[in-house]
Parts: sequence; C-alpha cells; structure tokens
Amino acid sequence: GEISQSQYDALQREIIETEQQLKALEKQANESSVALQKIAATGERLKSTGDTIASAGEKMLPVTAAITGLGTAAVTTAATFESSMSQVQATMGITKDAMSEVDGQSVNTMDTLSALAKKMGAETAFSASQCAEALNYLALAGYDTQQMVDTLPTVLNLAAAGSMDLASASDMVTDAMSALGMGVEQAGTMVDQMAKTASSTNTSVAQLGEGILTIGATAKSIKGGTAELNTALGILANNGIKGAEGGTHLRNVILSLQSPTDKAAASLKELGVSVYDSEGNMRSLNDILGDLNTSMSGMTSADKQNIISTIFNKTDLASVNALLANTGTAWDELQSSIADSGGAAQQMADTQLDNLSGQLTILKSALEGLAISIGELLLPYIKAIVSGIQGFVDWLNSLDEGVKKVIVTVGLIAAAVGPVLIVIGKVMSSVGTIMTTV
Repeated sequence: GEISQSQYDALQREIIETEQQLKALEKQANESSVALQKIAATGERLKSTGDTIASAGEKMLPVTAAITGLGTAAVTTAATFESSMSQVQATMGITKDAMSEVDGQSVNTMDTLSALAKKMGAETAFSASQCAEALNYLALAGYDTQQMVDTLPTVLNLAAAGSMDLASASDMVTDAMSALGMGVEQAGTMVDQMAKTASSTNTSVAQLGEGILTIGATAKSIKGGTAELNTALGILANNGIKGAEGGTHLRNVILSLQSPTDKAAASLKELGVSVYDSEGNMRSLNDILGDLNTSMSGMTSADKQNIISTIFNKTDLASVNALLANTGTAWDELQSSIADSGGAAQQMADTQLDNLSGQLTILKSALEGLAISIGELLLPYIKAIVSGIQGFVDWLNSLDEGVKKVIVTVGLIAAAVGPVLIVIGKVMSSVGTIMTTV
C-alpha cells in the first residue's frame, strides 16, 4: 500500500538520527583508538623503565655483596682483636685508662699494647690477634707493660724459628727465664742461643726448650750460663738424647757433681778432679769432665766404666760418656759458636718465611691488620646499633604479660599481611606488561 506523507517524514527523521549515531560511534572509536595507543605507549615505557632498573639492580648485586662481605669480615676481625685485647686487660687487672711507663715515658697501657700487637702482626708471620694472645700469656706470667713490650718480639721469633705455637713459645721463654734467674733483657740472648744450637746440632728449638725447662733451677750453677747449657744439650742431642730426656740426664749429671755421694767424692779426690774453684763456684762442665777424661787416660775400659759408675747414676752413663767424648776443643768451639749467636733467632725466622708459603702468611697477617683498621672505624656504629637493640629488648622484657600478648597478636597479623603485600606488589609490577598488550 501507499505510505502517507507523515510516515515518510518519520522514516526520514530515523535515517538522519541513525547517521548521526553512526558518526558519533565513529568519533568515539577514533578517540578510543588514540587512547589505547597512548596506554600502550605508556605501558611500554613503564616496562622499559622497570627493565632498566631491574638490570641496574642485578649489576649492582656483586658490588653490594662485595662491600657487605668486606664490611662483615672487617668488623668480625676487629671484634676478635678487641676481644683478645680485653682479655689482656682483664689478666693485667687494669682499666682502659691505666697508664704505664715505657721507655721512660708515661703512656696509656692498653693503647700501647694494642699498637704493639698491630705492629708485630703487620711485620711477622703472626696476626695481630695472635700477638694479642701472646701478650696475654706474658700477662699471665706477671709481666708489666715494659717487660711485655721488650719480650713480645723475642717470643714471636722463638715461635717462628721453632715452628711453635705462641702459647708454648711464651711459656718456654717466661718459665725458662724464671728457672734460670734471668732478667727480661736477657731473653733475646737466650732465644738466639737456642736458635743457634738448633741449627748447629741434631735438635730443634722446641726440644731444647723442653730440655732447659726440665733442668730448671739446677742450671743456675753452670759457669758458662745458657751458652754452656745449650752446648751440653746439643752434644747430647747429637747422640740421640733429646728434649726432656736430655734435660733429665744433664740435670742428674750436674747434681751428681754438685752433691756427690761419699764414694763419688772420694773417687773425684783420688783422681784430682775439682768440681769447684778456689772461690767455691762450680767450674765449667767442659773443665770438670775434661779433667776427668785426663785423669782416666791409660786406664782400661772396664776401669773407666767403674769410676764413672761410682760418680754418676747408672741410668745416666750413656749421657756421661757422650759428654766425655766431646770435651776439649770440640766443646769449646761449639760453645763459642753458640755464645756468638746474636740475631740467630731472627735469621732463622726469616729463613722460615723466605718462600711462597711464608710470603702468603705475611700477606695474610698484613690483610688482617687492614681489616682491623677498617673494622675499628665501623665498630662504634655497630656498637650503637647493638646498644639500641639491647635497649629495645630490655624494654620489651620489662612489659607486663598483657602488653606482651598484644604485641604477639599484632606480630602474627603482620606476619600474615606480609605475604599478601608481596602478592599485591607482584600484581602491580605486572601492570606495565598488561598495559603494553592492551
């Protein structure tokens, strides 16, 4: 059928409205496309920036780890050294402000000893912490600051020359000097003579030390002092009688001569052998035994052994025969060599370190010194942090039970929230990628 004019006009209006709606949709589509492009670009930039930051962070990780490791090692080393020096202070029974006289000057005791330990640690095969331990051994022996300053280098030389630990070297020096009635100023001479004897005879520094400590105060009466003592121990060592065993036999020989039995005294008198000089002092072992050798010349072996058995203990006959066989020129030459031994311990210690292993040992000691110097700069800050934490812990401990329960509850909530926050963080970090793919 036919449409009316009014229907036609209504159709035209709908066509126009539809065109207008389509144009509006087209405009919106264009605007949306531009917006999406901007969103994508922004997402790309976010992703790029994030990747850059992540890459930089990964590159910084080795540096961060190295710095953290260095700081941790430095603080740990410095703390160990500080603890060792605190032990020295406790052993001496002094305060940090205590003063001492060293080389004629009034100085802070602990500062002086700390500086000495660091200096020796940098210059020898022993670390600063080990030197601090050696100082503690000297403090245990009752040494004062001046004596410790004078004796520590000697102890280190003895330990290095004899491949000994510092505890043994310290005890050997202090005990031997006490037993022999020697002053601190004689320590270097004694150690040099031990080193020279070890290099000249079939024994070691440690074995000589054992021998000397075994003889103890009996050796005080020996005319030639530590040079003669080391000579006799060296001769015994050349005959397989070493260490404490050699010391025991030599002590017995000396006692047999000093306090002979009636039969022994009569035998010595008959042979014309004098143990003491006109002033009542014991003659040198080389002179006494040399005279005994001379007085028995021409006798049969059986007669000689009978006389020796009368004067000395039967258990010491092997040692006596070894000493008698080396009297005269051989004894004098060895003793002269031992007496002229200045610097022998240092030379032996240097020789021990004159190789790659020794150089690495010295380097290790020097690095520890560096670590201590760095760590000492950090320690005040670490102590402040620790003190703050300790204060917080003390405060928590002082709270009543009710408050503590509340804190525990809050802590549990925080522990639960933590993983949730991690998930949220990961979601947010993915926004850049999502925006890029829209």
